[in-house]
Amino acid sequence: MRLYNPAMRDFEIIRRRLDERLLPPDKVSIEIERIPQAAVTVILHEESGIARLMIIKRADREGDPWSGHLALPGGRVHPEDADLIATAARETHEEVGMNIFDGGKFLGRLPVLAPSTPRLPPIEITPLVAIAPPEFNLELSHEVASAFWVTVDYLKQQGLSDHYSMNFGSHTQKWPAYPSGEGPIWGITERILTNFLSLID
Repeated sequence: MRLYNPAMRDFEIIRRRLDERLLPPDKVSIEIERIPQAAVTVILHEESGIARLMIIKRADREGDPWSGHLALPGGRVHPEDADLIATAARETHEEVGMNIFDGGKFLGRLPVLAPSTPRLPPIEITPLVAIAPPEFNLELSHEVASAFWVTVDYLKQQGLSDHYSMNFGSHTQKWPAYPSGEGPIWGITERILTNFLSLID
């Protein structure tokens, strides 16, 4: 049985674990003729040796199936994107004003995911993990209502202790979620964070 090591909270140790265990970022080609694609960025930032990651709250928009959800910066592929790293970098800059390439770095990628409910449009989502530049100013687009940071340690300690529920007539469906001050982090974002946290266990 492995014992929990408190030193795993340290940013540099987490960074080394990710370097060892993330999938390489070199196979992220765009194949939109096969299926619609999108890319999101798990942005890590160090503060006093503590690893934090960014969560955004999407603005309420009519016709957007992810309207108002807590999520990661990202979006669909555009024709001008050379690959999915370019998609993730462009969407991050457009949504929160952060240029990852201005002193930051993409470390690798997590497994590709797709929505698990037929109510959502078919799409493949590639999560990429990046280190934020040492200095940045956030500038939120009209698509983003707010952005906040949550520590990796908080997510590991809290685990899936919250839930999100939705009513379908007389039936209520619940999904596991990470708690946050802005509400439950659920759905595909929860699945991405769960995969991310499993790498640094």
